[in-house]
Amino acid sequence: MTIMSFDPRLLPIGRRSLLRLAAAGSLALPGAAAAGRALAATVPDKTFRITMVLGRGESDNEFGFKDYLARRGLRAEFTIRNTGGDSAKLPGIIEEIKDTRPDLIYSWGTPQTRGLVGPYDDADPRRYVTDIPVVFTFVAAPVDARIVPDLAHPGRNVTGTVHIAPIAVQLNTIQAYRPVRRIGVVYNPQERNSVLTIEGLRAEVALRKLELIEEPVPLDGKGDPDASAVPEMIARVAKRGAEVLYIGPDTFIAFHNRSVVAAEALRHRLPTFSVTELIVRTDKAMLALASSSYGIGRFTAFKAAQILVDGTSPADIPVETLKRFSVIINMATVRALEHYPPIGLLNFAEIIES
Repeated sequence: MTIMSFDPRLLPIGRRSLLRLAAAGSLALPGAAAAGRALAATVPDKTFRITMVLGRGESDNEFGFKDYLARRGLRAEFTIRNTGGDSAKLPGIIEEIKDTRPDLIYSWGTPQTRGLVGPYDDADPRRYVTDIPVVFTFVAAPVDARIVPDLAHPGRNVTGTVHIAPIAVQLNTIQAYRPVRRIGVVYNPQERNSVLTIEGLRAEVALRKLELIEEPVPLDGKGDPDASAVPEMIARVAKRGAEVLYIGPDTFIAFHNRSVVAAEALRHRLPTFSVTELIVRTDKAMLALASSSYGIGRFTAFKAAQILVDGTSPADIPVETLKRFSVIINMATVRALEHYPPIGLLNFAEIIES
């Protein structure tokens, strides 16, 4: 059996990593146990079959995953299944997976992963995939979502990667940019990631004696979040005195409606902070503390290779995140808001113009 170790130098996670804020916020994150050692693996002479279950189509995350495997010489045949955020599609996907029995399943996001593998304490093998290895990514709180009971010891056919920094460090980043007392958040109450994040925010905000201004997006007649209500929710947050709009790991807000969210916040002259990078890079959100999606994809592929090449059980592979996060500042938005960061933050932030 060959043993793999992950080399973080392979990951393009930004020009500068979050060093000072890590010290301020005790950014003690798990990482690859033997990072920095060269990969020494005998590549099997076979083509692995991997089913990718996505919620929003292919992105940098998936490109990073595929690139890592290709660069390591692993041949793979990919079957892509995209729910488009519709969990009703999952039973059919699960049935197909059980029929085709791929070597590995790659799952993006909490709804897809939870729907595929079920809760760790009630995973009915008739409804869920329990006997094929699964690696997940972009799951913000896998323990709270009951995907795994323990990050260090998943204990089932599932492991993966977490893409966001601890909430305490997120708030340190916001306060390092400019101290605030009132933090606004608009979120999808139907998305478990978002609900868990709000619960964590409430606890951390209370510890700091700050105020959290919450506006859940109302549901339409079908029970889905109403996208047409997003501008009104942002207007209400601004009217209630929020000094910054927090954009969490919420697919509905930070991906599907990101252009509207960023534009409406800017229209109300409301600074924005995101825990993921896309809305800052492609739209007009102001500030992010984020991992590279491409880098997270590669790290997820490293864990997949441990399963496929080493023969390691997912039950024994820790769920981890990258050790470094980047502060990303959109200077076009900064100038539009006239909301300038301190020089100290600029010294280690990644500056983009868009």
